[in-house]
Amino acid sequence: MARKPGSKQLILEWFPSRTMPRSINAQLAVDLYNDLHARYNWTSDSAWQGIARLLLTCEIYRAQWEPFRNVVVYIDSNRFRPGKGGTPSATLRRAEQLGIERAALCDNIGLYWQQAAIRPLQPQNPVGHAFRSLVLTALQLFGDPGVTYEEEADPHKEFPGQVFTTRSKNPRIDIMARRDLRTVAILTVRWRVRHDRLDVIDEAMAYAPAARRHNPNCKVYPVLGEFDGGRLRKVLANCPPVFSNAALDAAVHFEPHLITKGLQENGTLDHLRSLAWLIRETFNWR
Repeated sequence: MARKPGSKQLILEWFPSRTMPRSINAQLAVDLYNDLHARYNWTSDSAWQGIARLLLTCEIYRAQWEPFRNVVVYIDSNRFRPGKGGTPSATLRRAEQLGIERAALCDNIGLYWQQAAIRPLQPQNPVGHAFRSLVLTALQLFGDPGVTYEEEADPHKEFPGQVFTTRSKNPRIDIMARRDLRTVAILTVRWRVRHDRLDVIDEAMAYAPAARRHNPNCKVYPVLGEFDGGRLRKVLANCPPVFSNAALDAAVHFEPHLITKGLQENGTLDHLRSLAWLIRETFNWR
């Protein structure tokens, strides 16, 4: 039967996907995640485990990857100095409490960094791209199938005529979520947050007004792999309930319990949301 002009099906054909090609290194991370998922059969509540196994590591990168004190290097390595008299510092002690069985810990994480194609690379860019694509993969696997996604979306094409004040002259939205061609969520994804440059907040302030003119219900989230409590608190200070009229709807960590329970952070991080929470929220995006 012929389609009527203006039908939704015809509109979908007129506006094909604008997804940019994913980098080879990020796709490798996704392929590894899918292989692990086939083995362990994760759920939305355990989806974070693939990210932890792939991207956390007991090594540090100098001129090359090197073992480091047989602990998870969850923040800057210069903070892992032993205490007075050679006793383990609080940072070192906490590194042993990340919720993974200690005897097998370092043999079961850093799987992404063990790959021959990834091993020689400086980790900053590969980990950022991999983390973004892994978050997207978890949303696609476990979230609402009625939501579609685009990585590195061009905000000027999505919101024509708008001016975006960002650090980049060629800005991209890390992950954009749509339902029936309508933008329902914007995710800024960062593996680490610099304490002196919170661009997750700057980007939210740049994109949120245009997104909410397009859709008043559009959600804006930073999704983080950061473990430093001080840096996370700076982000949370720009989210509800601390900031009631915030551009950000919530701050998301791929697994806050690794910080609040594993690292025994205090209650100031109670409002940090999880990847499992974000997956559940996809069913409410309108």
